[in-house]
Amino acid sequence: MKTIIASAALLLCATASARNLKITVSDLRSDKGRILWYIHGDARPRQGMEKPESGSVAFSAEDFTADSVTLYLFHDENGNYRLDRRDDGKPAEGCCTRAIVLSAEKNEIRVRLRYEFPEEPAGEAAETPARAKIPAATSPTGTPDELDRGSE
Repeated sequence: MKTIIASAALLLCATASARNLKITVSDLRSDKGRILWYIHGDARPRQGMEKPESGSVAFSAEDFTADSVTLYLFHDENGNYRLDRRDDGKPAEGCCTRAIVLSAEKNEIRVRLRYEFPEEPAGEAAETPARAKIPAATSPTGTPDELDRGSE
């Protein structure tokens, strides 16, 4: 009986320390496609996609036990489940990377995507941004798909 009570107390403590996160993405360039997102840094990564409406989208991810996580998201306007790149290697679609410190109380953040990535001035050595990969995710059809990491 003592084991059952101790197990229940541990379960309640673990549930009480879980944190939820609400994310609002605003000022989208269009309502085409989907917003694809991935959050890692916790024992269980979360991912999803949302349909934009009226230039914004809001979603929630729940039950984080870590003190901080990293959010990756991009506006997949053409629906190919990839962050498209221009000829110079810079993102062609809006994207964002954000480190988030989670508090014990309310965790709500607002995010604006970056759509503009200026050309490098002529004559200077232009470096292509690193194309870091986030861990493999699962696309909506259930097949593995790697999402490119964008920058904010």
